[in-house]
Amino acid sequence: MHPTPLVPERDGWLVTHCAPFLGPGETLRGALPVRLDPLAPDTVPKAHRRPKPAAEQQARFTGWQRIFLPVTFVMWLVSLPAGLLEAGARRTWRGFRRIFRGPVWAGGWESAAGRFVVDARTGTAEVAGYDHTRLALAVTDRRLLLLTEPTLPEREAAQLLGAVPHGGYGLRREPHPQRHRGRVDLAFADGSWLALDVPDRRQVPWLGELLTAGRPG
Repeated sequence: MHPTPLVPERDGWLVTHCAPFLGPGETLRGALPVRLDPLAPDTVPKAHRRPKPAAEQQARFTGWQRIFLPVTFVMWLVSLPAGLLEAGARRTWRGFRRIFRGPVWAGGWESAAGRFVVDARTGTAEVAGYDHTRLALAVTDRRLLLLTEPTLPEREAAQLLGAVPHGGYGLRREPHPQRHRGRVDLAFADGSWLALDVPDRRQVPWLGELLTAGRPG
């Protein structure tokens, strides 16, 4: 498709960071940072979370830190009302925006799109949360790779979060609203789909071209 990988100039680090995940003879066609749509699920329901024992163990109070547990409890109790108010306001705002933005994914948590969201939001094993956001996509002649986007690529390597084989993904055929100029809809072979947000709108055609190559026949 491309004699050289289709990668934004400022994100050339993706070429070297993708190399460890390529199989023998596998060719990188292109890669770029992405995000899930702003109204895509922003965390993973507990029923679908994958255990991360090391991160969860590290997050617990251990040893002498338990001495400060009463202080921590008081601080949590004081901040609880503000936290609930903030969460309620956020849900209301997202619901209001959803009315005008329309659907941004379909298929449910057991679908390929749902599993893709789980992979994206789960992030790396050493982080306890399930609200990861920094992502990159890499398309090879065999697969679609979901990677982390390091904050400092020169110091931290990208990690592989998931992969979809060629023929199992593509560009959604139904067009999304034209006003969503930074949006690209990723479709899967089971009929599920998910909206992606491209930070640089000039790269939307690039991603569309790359995803079309992996569309089921």
